[in-house]
Parts: sequence; C-alpha cells; structure tokens
Amino acid sequence: MKRFFLSLIVILFTSCNKSDLQQNSKNKVIETKLDYYERCRILVLEQNTLNQDFGFTKKGKEIDEQVVTYLGNIITSKKDTLKILNSVHYTGVYDDSKRGSGQVYIYTVHNKLLGFYNLGSADAVPSNIENKELIFKYNNESCNQTTKISLKDSIPRQIFIQCTKEGGDIYNLETVHN
Repeated sequence: MKRFFLSLIVILFTSCNKSDLQQNSKNKVIETKLDYYERCRILVLEQNTLNQDFGFTKKGKEIDEQVVTYLGNIITSKKDTLKILNSVHYTGVYDDSKRGSGQVYIYTVHNKLLGFYNLGSADAVPSNIENKELIFKYNNESCNQTTKISLKDSIPRQIFIQCTKEGGDIYNLETVHN
C-alpha cells in the first residue's frame, strides 16, 4: 500500500511539466499587466476631468508609458450613460525609438468596462465627442479626414475611420468577458 501511494505521488509530480508552469506564469504576468492598465484608466474616470491627459509610467528596463484622456459621456437613446476614454500606450527600448498604439475604451456609468477598439496608431484616437458621436480628426501627412461615429443607439461592432478620400481602416469592438 505504501508503494502505491509513493508511486501515485511520483506520477503526480512528474505529470506537471515545465511548459505548463511556464504558461501559467505567463498568464499571471499578462493578467497583472492588464490589471495595472485597467487601474490607471479607472483612476482617470474617478478624476472625472474632461480632456486632460493623465500620464502613467511603469517602472522597468524598457519604456512602458500610458496617456489616458477622459473624453466625456454619451447618453444613449435608451438613457444609458457611456463613459469614453482614449488611451495611448507607448513602448520601446529607447525613448527615441518608442512606438505608440491607441485605443478607445467604453465604460458604463459605474466604471465597468464594456469594450474597446484597438486603433493601432497613437494618432488614430478620437479627439472629442460632439452630439453623441466620437470625432476622429486626422491632420497629418498621411491622413487628412474627419470621421464621426455615433454611439446614440448602440455601440457598433465595427467602425470605419476615414484616413484619406481613397480609404481608411476598419476596427472591431473587443468586448470584455467577465
């Protein structure tokens, strides 16, 4: 009987391979990063200050900076309140080689994340809200168009942001699974 339990213990320890442990460790690191970035966005929502950039720098060897802006609220036709945030996340090894990616986040009135659009470029985030619409204004050498996205009736699953008269980009809503 002792041999049976000893064999069972040995089998249990050897069946937990190193790659499973590494994968679990990676998942925990990703969750920690998401928790940090989400906490930064919630802090900005709690400040309730419109159109002010809030910068957050995560300590480490590489650049990990986030600039979050609260654009304001949109009250839908169903009388729900949507809170809209911009976030630009800068990463890189050196300050002169850092890259920025932009997102627009949509929250409930109780600061619960509904979803976000990952816009890629730091220049792609909306500039403001007008008449229940997100206003995307490009004004650079690559893009020169303005796009209005209405959130009055619903949150679109996809949005098209016009870059030039010839075209633009489609972005998908990333929803949160709780």
